[in-house]
Amino acid sequence: MSGMRVLDVDEQERVLIALPTGGARAAGGAPSTGGEVRLVEVDAKGKSRELAAVADAAAARYLPGERKVVVQHGTPARLSLVKVGGKLTPLVGSDDHANELLGVLPGRIVYRTNRKHRLLYSVVIRNVLVGEEQAVYDRGGAVIESAVSPNSRYIAIRLPRKLLLVDTMPVTEDDHVRLISAEPATRGRVNLSWLPDSARLTAVEYEPESARVVRFDVASESWHPLVVSLDPAARGWTAPDGRRVAVAVGNELSLYQTDNGRFLRSTTVDGEIEDFRWSPDSRAIALRTTTGHVAVVRAESAATRLVQLG
Repeated sequence: MSGMRVLDVDEQERVLIALPTGGARAAGGAPSTGGEVRLVEVDAKGKSRELAAVADAAAARYLPGERKVVVQHGTPARLSLVKVGGKLTPLVGSDDHANELLGVLPGRIVYRTNRKHRLLYSVVIRNVLVGEEQAVYDRGGAVIESAVSPNSRYIAIRLPRKLLLVDTMPVTEDDHVRLISAEPATRGRVNLSWLPDSARLTAVEYEPESARVVRFDVASESWHPLVVSLDPAARGWTAPDGRRVAVAVGNELSLYQTDNGRFLRSTTVDGEIEDFRWSPDSRAIALRTTTGHVAVVRAESAATRLVQLG
């Protein structure tokens, strides 16, 4: 189906899917600049339910361990919360600046906002229940992506030409924001993921003719190769438990062992893989292909289950 996206998958292998519709209207009845999107959840037995229909929905993630979904929608971008079976509740929004979802943590969201200047972004962590916020990075720049360590001490932030490490408990103020590495304007290191010990960060590193998965050690401030000699078109993400790396190339999804880069297993699907995401318990990967197929792949066996949209 054209325009369909896989947004997330939870620990029960419920897949969150965005399905476009037509004729969206913005607040006040004005035509929407984008289209209305149906957020649909499909469970492991194939039963589907519509959670919400939202104009200009760009991203959505499950809050870990909860039956709630955080949605980025509108122009300028704003964030709202959908409780499964409930209504869309505003979280963060403004008519004069954007608030864009970067990630989710238990009970919290990570987002970027340009409330100070339209070209200068801050990274903020917000407690969804009480609304308390902490601006963990406030030095501007076009924040492309970020990753918060499991213990919330470190935040890795990718800017167009550099990768930064933010320490929320620095020994000195000079240690608050450190340069991890200079990066090229395009490609370089992306898809940032922390390992469970909060002391090591993984990324996919792109070079002109190849790609590889690498690890950054905070203590030694050094990079180390994990999975090497990948196709330059490869896309990879490390599982939340840090044990495996999933790599997609064309219609093939391969799994590698993180600590030594050993190939484990792979599976092929109908069509080139476009979206894929790990479940929070690291047991499954949800993916979508260019032919409109949605599937869930089990990490232990690479067994593949097609998701049927009823």
